Amino acid sequence: MWSMIIGSVIGSFMWCVMDNEGSLLRRSHCQSCGKSLGWYELIPVLSYFMQRGRCRLCRQRIPVSHVVVEVLFALMFLLLTARPDEMTANCVLLICFLVPLAIYDTYHFRIPDHMTFLFFLLLLIFNVEQLLDFGHLLSAGLMILLLHLFYFLTGSIGYGDVKLLSVMSLFLPWPYFVLIFMLTYVIGGIAAIIFLCYKNQLKKIPFVPFIATSTMIVLFYYDELYSIYFGGFLT
Repeated sequence: MWSMIIGSVIGSFMWCVMDNEGSLLRRSHCQSCGKSLGWYELIPVLSYFMQRGRCRLCRQRIPVSHVVVEVLFALMFLLLTARPDEMTANCVLLICFLVPLAIYDTYHFRIPDHMTFLFFLLLLIFNVEQLLDFGHLLSAGLMILLLHLFYFLTGSIGYGDVKLLSVMSLFLPWPYFVLIFMLTYVIGGIAAIIFLCYKNQLKKIPFVPFIATSTMIVLFYYDELYSIYFGGFLT
């Protein structure tokens, strides 16, 4: 129960940071009328339903993405506490950033640079020793080089996606990262086919939702996916 409460609070906070373009000093406010929100309007999930999804002052609808982020964070934190391991801290940070970024990318088709930078700094705090490992740095550097080559040769992803994936490659073991990248394209390809069934042409599609989905799947089912993709031959 406590893990769900903590998760929803963190989800609410992360969405506010993204909405405020990275400012931690600006108070939470209604996006329609600019009214500062009281503490009772900031209770994760509950306040949305208590206000029936509308601002108390201007009565404009509150974007449902706010409550979706809070609910997703609550569920993800519940799952994480049910399966704790040595990567739990990184899992929490990945979820904290990827879930709101996925929703933001869906609406705006871009990734705020300040969020990617904050993501890097927080992961750095928890992984200083890992970055002192020459072997890990070498594999991460190779992943980043391949990502940039892929970007320049294919142009199938935005540079914001490249920066986000580069940060992830620095802090994840390379088999995890390779699985995430491969699964991202599998899920993205399936989604693109479904999307094309309803529309004649595909102009633009957000990539972060697929990164976030594949990351969560790999984090929770790494052993099973490792066996499927690599057949246990890689160590």
